[in-house]
Amino acid sequence: MSKKDKGGRRHKGGKRKDRQREQIPVFHIFCEGANTEPLYFNQFPIPNMAYCKGYGQTKMTLVETALKYKRENKVTKKSKDQIWVVFDYDYDGNMQPQQKEDYNNAIAKAEKNNLKWAVSNDAFELWYVLHFQDCHAQELRHWYNKRIEHHTGERYDKNREIAKKMDDLLLSKQDDAIKRAIALKGKYNDNDKAHADKNPFTTVHELVIELNRFKKL
Repeated sequence: MSKKDKGGRRHKGGKRKDRQREQIPVFHIFCEGANTEPLYFNQFPIPNMAYCKGYGQTKMTLVETALKYKRENKVTKKSKDQIWVVFDYDYDGNMQPQQKEDYNNAIAKAEKNNLKWAVSNDAFELWYVLHFQDCHAQELRHWYNKRIEHHTGERYDKNREIAKKMDDLLLSKQDDAIKRAIALKGKYNDNDKAHADKNPFTTVHELVIELNRFKKL
């Protein structure tokens, strides 16, 4: 029931609105790559992006960095903040089987400590390519880079200026990418923790969906 002020007028749930406002999550995003991922996510026009940075660290070190940040800033479930780690598999034949173990262990540690994870196998660029086409076969980063060039007509590499362009080039097709990513993820068993064996695979769309919920209108 709404309350009355001293003049007898009724208020419509002001306290409830305040509580809802307090529950808007703040985003803290930790990226493995130094340029591509942070430049992409920082272009989302949301008012509640507290932190988004690329580290150039190993996957496990990135998770540990995020956990240290979480402890130092006293981020808890009650705060509703979302801390994300973003990394990819980036297959290297000379690093097997250790690379597979590191990838799986980093995801497991993130999950255990209530960090959200946006990962890609094999490369973050899989998310870009899904804006234009389905991906079913296991491919490496070089293949994804060539498909991006094919679809956009733009030279693609890790250059900062190229990375800054990607949001504008892809935005109109983002809904298609989300649908394709959801369908791709649906091919795998969520209970299967051998994530390195899921290829192609991405959960980047889950972070994108969350960010889109709070875009400035």
